[in-house]
Amino acid sequence: MQQTSISLAALGKRMSAQTLSWILLAAITLGAVLLFNYWASYQLLSTLAYAGIVAALVGLANLAFPFRFLGVRKRGVGALVLAGGVALALAALFWPASTVRVAQRRTILDDAMPEYQFCERHSARVHARREQVLQAIRQATFADMKSLDTLLKIRGAFLRAHFRGIGDLQNKRILDSFLESGYLLGGSEHEIVVFGAVDVRKMRRPEVHTLQEFADYREQGAIKQAFDFNVEEAGEGSSTIITETRVAATDDLTSRGMGRYWRLIVPGSGLLRRQWLDGIKRRAESATLGG
Repeated sequence: MQQTSISLAALGKRMSAQTLSWILLAAITLGAVLLFNYWASYQLLSTLAYAGIVAALVGLANLAFPFRFLGVRKRGVGALVLAGGVALALAALFWPASTVRVAQRRTILDDAMPEYQFCERHSARVHARREQVLQAIRQATFADMKSLDTLLKIRGAFLRAHFRGIGDLQNKRILDSFLESGYLLGGSEHEIVVFGAVDVRKMRRPEVHTLQEFADYREQGAIKQAFDFNVEEAGEGSSTIITETRVAATDDLTSRGMGRYWRLIVPGSGLLRRQWLDGIKRRAESATLGG
């Protein structure tokens, strides 16, 4: 009887430890998903792709060392998780992108790209007047993107390309860099728009010089990208800044390739844009205090 009691107690302790491990794992997973989606602007397919990649890595690790602390004692479980993760990642990466069409045009970005397949949107409230925020947008430098150097090194490692760091680029204004690389600039009293296209088959920029030419451009094998900063007065000396990035591929083959690329890079892209917004906010609010 005493031996049975001891066995039950040991089993209870083991189950308690396993339960605690599962709860901790669930909490970490939930936190990671929330943080991921905060950066990635709630991109479901990107989330599923990375969830599949992580699941595949976990399954692979379990094949080598079964996770006994979670109650997993068979390597076959790891094989199933590996297969499921790979299937989920591939399904998310190769899922065809649908085209979004703007029903009612309200911004210059809507005029430039009324149709697109990929998009991310971020916003922030700034305690500064609209003209101060717009000036801060123009003055923002790559130094505001604190994770840029790290992300470019990761990208270089995957592409097996040596990357020395951003160096003097961190002091360069971001919008100036886009313009120097062939993008065009448009805007109004409350909106700044940057837009450009590239023929990915011929690896060159098309002859597009105006907003209307960009909107009308439909050459096969091209990718069009535009982003804006829209600043609206929010009252009491504050403003709301919204930045939106849109990408459109002009044919199905290019769209499929862009879809895989977009779903892999959008978390990093979202992180950089949030840091960009934070830098704009700091600069604009510093100007307000200084004024």
